[in-house]
Amino acid sequence: MATEVPKPNKKLTVPSGNTYAYIHSPPSSMAKPILLFLHGFPSTSADWRYQIPFFKQLGYGLLIPDLLGYGGSSKPTDKTAYMGKKMVDDILAILDHENISGPIVGIAHDWGTYLLSQLAIYNQDRFSKFVFVSAPFTTPANGTTLETVKAINDRTEQMLGYTVFGYWLLFNEETAGKFVGHHRESFLNIVHPANMDAWVTDFAPVGALKKFLEADKKIEMGSYMTPEAVEHHHASFGNDYTAPLNWYKRVLSGLGIEEEKELLEQGKIDDKIKKDTLMVSGLKDPVCIPFQAKSTMPDLVEGELVDVDVDSGHWLFLDKPEEFNKILKGFLERSKA
Repeated sequence: MATEVPKPNKKLTVPSGNTYAYIHSPPSSMAKPILLFLHGFPSTSADWRYQIPFFKQLGYGLLIPDLLGYGGSSKPTDKTAYMGKKMVDDILAILDHENISGPIVGIAHDWGTYLLSQLAIYNQDRFSKFVFVSAPFTTPANGTTLETVKAINDRTEQMLGYTVFGYWLLFNEETAGKFVGHHRESFLNIVHPANMDAWVTDFAPVGALKKFLEADKKIEMGSYMTPEAVEHHHASFGNDYTAPLNWYKRVLSGLGIEEEKELLEQGKIDDKIKKDTLMVSGLKDPVCIPFQAKSTMPDLVEGELVDVDVDSGHWLFLDKPEEFNKILKGFLERSKA
């Protein structure tokens, strides 16, 4: 399925001082909501290239930013800039600048689901529905320390035969951004493999990704990684991934956790989703395992929860765009009986 790689058509400096590049397309009528798409790591707004023409043709409004640290947006090296509430305020500033006051549907993948979770925690009233792809809702004051990651790795090695978050340890190293950038061709190969089993052997286990990159290994990539998509990725990231890796380093340092605990105790933020929510998981995703969402989301969503599995991996909306678009369209058109 060939399609051109979209580029942001807007740029805005928000009150925090950060500048965001984003794609904006207004809805065809007031009856259609705005779809806010939030990408993950290591990506840009171009990740949603198969969704943009499809939902634009249906009349939906679109707002798709390059998130902080990515693409044409600001790339702070200070990890405190990546605290959830700060990025929430940045996104709200973009929405306000574009005079978006009507219903918004938040759609997010991978690390984008953390930001969508934060939007739900702090400003749930701005949204009519939520869509989580691959990774589920992250509850407030959810601390993922190095000790937590090591415990998860120990547990998953016993359950699955491999550690799922071994690569987090590499990403948390001080020089990780430049190391990954130095081996960027190899890194892009392992991030988007044609066969997701490569994550079980060469990405997720402790030490595996570092060995793969040091050897500058190459493997076949998913067919959606066209020459244009590869060129766009390298133009966006260059040879330094330091800024986007701050999404990992921020959470591992515990920044923002105590503040959220206090707000939660005061009843000032939400710890559950009260709106209808769609969870889409890839059955072949070795890291964001569907079981994780199935075991947590029912207790965290008070609205209607629609849980759908796709026979694909982590990048299901790129790998199976027609199927994903059909699922998302059905959810958007779904109304309460």
